Amino acid sequence: MKKIFFILFVFSFSFVFADKFNLIKSFQVSEDFEIFKEFGKNDFLEYKNKKVKKFAVKIELDKSLLKDKEFYLTVISDYENLLFSNISYIKNNHILISKLDENTPNEITFYYSYDKPKRAGFRIKIISEFEYKNIFPFEGILYGVAYGIIFCAFLYYFIIYFSTRKSYFLYYSIMQIFVLASLIGFVYFSFKPYPTNNAQAIVDIFENMSFIFTLLFAKEILKTKKKMPYANYLLCFLIGINIVDIFIIFFTKYSILYEYMPFYIIFLLPTILGIISIINKNENTIIYTIGWSFMTIFIYLAEMELIPLSGIYTIHIVAPMESLIFSFALAFTLRAIVNEKNEKEKLLIHKSKLASMGEMINNIAHQWRQPLTHLSYINMNLQMASYDNQLNKEYLNEKIEESNNQLEFMSNTIESFSDFYKPQKQKDYFYISSAVKQAINIMSVILDKYDIEISLKIRNDMKIYSYENEYSQVVLNLITNAKDILLQREIINPKIKITIDTNLNRSVTTVCDNAKGVDNKNIQKVFEPYFTTKEKGSGIGLYMSKTIINSHFKGDLKVTNTKEGACFFIEV
Repeated sequence: MKKIFFILFVFSFSFVFADKFNLIKSFQVSEDFEIFKEFGKNDFLEYKNKKVKKFAVKIELDKSLLKDKEFYLTVISDYENLLFSNISYIKNNHILISKLDENTPNEITFYYSYDKPKRAGFRIKIISEFEYKNIFPFEGILYGVAYGIIFCAFLYYFIIYFSTRKSYFLYYSIMQIFVLASLIGFVYFSFKPYPTNNAQAIVDIFENMSFIFTLLFAKEILKTKKKMPYANYLLCFLIGINIVDIFIIFFTKYSILYEYMPFYIIFLLPTILGIISIINKNENTIIYTIGWSFMTIFIYLAEMELIPLSGIYTIHIVAPMESLIFSFALAFTLRAIVNEKNEKEKLLIHKSKLASMGEMINNIAHQWRQPLTHLSYINMNLQMASYDNQLNKEYLNEKIEESNNQLEFMSNTIESFSDFYKPQKQKDYFYISSAVKQAINIMSVILDKYDIEISLKIRNDMKIYSYENEYSQVVLNLITNAKDILLQREIINPKIKITIDTNLNRSVTTVCDNAKGVDNKNIQKVFEPYFTTKEKGSGIGLYMSKTIINSHFKGDLKVTNTKEGACFFIEV
């Protein structure tokens, strides 16, 4: 099976490759230049470790296949030790190339001699006229394009993994890097008369690793553990025997597993599972199934020698095509992840708005409590004056004016709150201090109720172009968060300090409290959605605040602990 991806060792596998077009009738070897013996596939092991002083090769051709046709014989050998050949040839990148046509001798011979006995190095391959004229001269470009596509796929999805933390992106990227390493190994050793045992072992390990991560990728993308448990067991079994095969390679120096199991099986199984997944109405796996089917068909055709191209060219065409197909599929998957994330973010925003509305109603209730009490006293005074017959016009007008003042205050409160929570469709210029003061005004009454001291210090103000209400909303969330933790921990003399300053042409608003800070184990989690240490907290306030600052202000929201408590920094 190795012949599909690698032109292996010396004579026997060379013979198999040369026989693709059935041109070779016999292949003979001589160690004394006189007596030639037939060389068959089973004779390979004899020459694997055998050292010779000289050797000759005689190749008998079936000339009937060369009528009106041209083929080319490529020979990779120790050409500097070549004594004689009865056919003409040219040298190209350490490869001897001879044209085969009707004028070629029936028997082709090559004679080699070494200064010291060594392993015989001779490997042949017959290629078509089309391959020689249209692919062979441009194989460097083919390899470069293939490696570029595969490496870009690796790099792209390796980066995506760190932003999504989806394991199948990681498996796919690692698979690509092992495929790339395998292809580079194939090409490097294709210019050698034979690979060393260690070189063969390394390439085989790369192959096994690429198959392992192919199966891991299939497991995750098809969600077989949840949706196809029996198939999941089979995939796990295949992964297991590949791991075992890697350990065996360290001793045997070659893969035993893929000497007996065709490569296409690794892609056939995900193809079948993908088809089952599509039947079960999982349309997200359609492109993946197409990709696996593509690989299965081409690898099968290559192993059956049904593609009239060299195996090394075939795999350099198929592998990057598979990368492109899977890149399209993973792009759709990434878009689905983004859409899902957007939907979750919309839900979080909705929940945040509901929480803000609850906070707004609570603040309005506190704002209205005093004027409502005042109105109650006015009504009581009017009633008492009526009972005592002291309700004259002047007194009535005084109380009506007093009542109107309270109603105006309540109306202004409603207007202030509605303006604050009204979404802004357009950006505008505003001072940071203005947005901060707006948030403080909203919270002032409830902070007074709990005797929480709040102070604002403006060192350097800045005018920016953005959404003022959203900035105020973030400050309000930070003040509310500080208020809640101060009350939860029952801090004596609770304080919230807000400072407005600038640093390197950026505005920095600091909101600090004296609630003894955030636990070190939680400080990296405070901005995660649904994380909260409050008994009735939603865990979305700080997350939404950071999202607003990151997305709408291109800034950052950070937190750190001080001796007194926690400090949040808004940098825009």
